[in-house]
Amino acid sequence: MSTYSLPTREVLECIKQYIKSGETVEISDLLENNSILYREVIFFKKWSKNNSKVPLGYLYINEKNEIISQKTLKERLAKLAYFLEIFYNTENKSCIVNTFEDETKVKKDNDNYRLMTEGLEILTKDGNMDSQQVKQMVLKLPGIREESNEILKSFMAKAKEYRDEKKYFDINMLEKLLLIYREALSINLKKIRLVYSAKECYENINKISKKKRKQIFTRFNYKLNKSLTKTSYMMDFFIKVVNSCETISRKTDLQYFKYLETIEKTNIDNRVKLNRSKKN
Repeated sequence: MSTYSLPTREVLECIKQYIKSGETVEISDLLENNSILYREVIFFKKWSKNNSKVPLGYLYINEKNEIISQKTLKERLAKLAYFLEIFYNTENKSCIVNTFEDETKVKKDNDNYRLMTEGLEILTKDGNMDSQQVKQMVLKLPGIREESNEILKSFMAKAKEYRDEKKYFDINMLEKLLLIYREALSINLKKIRLVYSAKECYENINKISKKKRKQIFTRFNYKLNKSLTKTSYMMDFFIKVVNSCETISRKTDLQYFKYLETIEKTNIDNRVKLNRSKKN
């Protein structure tokens, strides 16, 4: 579900002096501040590579389609608009709802874990002790996933309840959902730390599993080859997680959330920074 849509003719008429050649415009769902309703306007290129939507500018308008110029108010609305996307806009990759794993995804993960575990057991029998350590790590992943899914179910239920009740997004809803959102991120951090805990093992297992797949006996044994192929694939995945999340995995919970707050503030400030002026 997107939190943005095409603007009405009335809105387009009011903001036409801000739209540059080759641009298209989208407008957000309702934002509420001090009992007044607003919307965020985003400017994009009409045609972009891979249909990617990179914001080129922003505006904030009230119920009368008047342009908001007060900086403090723009900052408040930018914060609301940012979290509206993070909480509700599933078309945005950063939306927390996208991390929920449905039955299809859970089954696929379980199949991957099963095959990987079989491959790790093969390597353990060959005397590779790293594979035993990674196996113990992998066995803990489904529990963390279940914990994550439960908190995300709670988040989605509350998010729907608030939107159904008010039809707009305000600071009160943000603060309530932010508590559950932070809890979900904390569980995700636990998963990252778990994967990081066996970081010294992945390269070795990847190398050994690829080597074993080339052996004559393994090459013509479909079951063994499939398990080792999945093991190698998952080691590549774990290595990517370690490389991309190394800084995060070393932070305490307090440091992690301060880090997130810095990123959030930067993204919100960028919305204000890109606020549009009229065309010359």
